[in-house]
Amino acid sequence: MFNFKNLISKYSKGQVVAIIESEGYYDQEQAGKYIEGEKKAVVLKPAAIVPLSKDDLRLDKGGFYSSDNRKLYCYERLEKGAYIYNVQEDKTKTRYRIMAESDYSDYDKGLFIYVLERADKDDWET
Repeated sequence: MFNFKNLISKYSKGQVVAIIESEGYYDQEQAGKYIEGEKKAVVLKPAAIVPLSKDDLRLDKGGFYSSDNRKLYCYERLEKGAYIYNVQEDKTKTRYRIMAESDYSDYDKGLFIYVLERADKDDWET
């Protein structure tokens, strides 16, 4: 096995944060009242968001990837559809959504690679 942690740390820029949402539920003890799920922010360390390679773009079967799509390398299991924020040192935030997942545990225990889709175009928010 290969240890990708040093390589991921090398290409990590800014802070990568995942927004984890738990599902809501109906509480039977409160006469079936719906309880909203909770959201929590989890800092992913080590984590790196990198552009898709030309091979990634060329080999995509669905043809829906664009230059705004990215790959996320991290050691956290995340759900498809979860939101990822990349917060740069100048406080610029870019929001992405997980579209696809690949388990690379065969190469490095616990390594996951996700394909991200840009979820906003307004990076001016701080």
